[in-house]
Amino acid sequence: LIMAGAKETIKLKLPPEATDWLERMAASHQLPDSSKALRCCINCVAQSGARDSVERELQGGDNNDKEVEMELARQQLEWLRAESSEDGCLSATARGVIRTCMLEDEQVVFGVVRCKLKIRQCEGAQDAVDRIEKKYGSVTVQEEVWKK
Repeated sequence: LIMAGAKETIKLKLPPEATDWLERMAASHQLPDSSKALRCCINCVAQSGARDSVERELQGGDNNDKEVEMELARQQLEWLRAESSEDGCLSATARGVIRTCMLEDEQVVFGVVRCKLKIRQCEGAQDAVDRIEKKYGSVTVQEEVWKK
């Protein structure tokens, strides 16, 4: 759980297999929606060595891509924009982030609580830790990961 509070809605063009995967992960990990699954993916990639392995997808995407609305926290949107700075294509970067997470172990993406603040200050973090412990056993907590 990270960055509770105001979210910005953006439109992304994503392939059906990516949107289907986000929906499946949201259901499997008891997340409220696919936007939350995408936020978990962005956090995982941004805060780990996985960011170096993100292969960006072609800017135009595929004719089968669906335009979807996703809600991101300000820091996540800023990170996505910074990673997209070469051509400014947020969709291409998001496709790369999702594809990286699709290849990763689910527990690495969804089984780690990543908080902007200390866990005791992070809204909903204790509930998330409890749910993750029930599903996976032990929990790894990374705190203050967005500090500059």
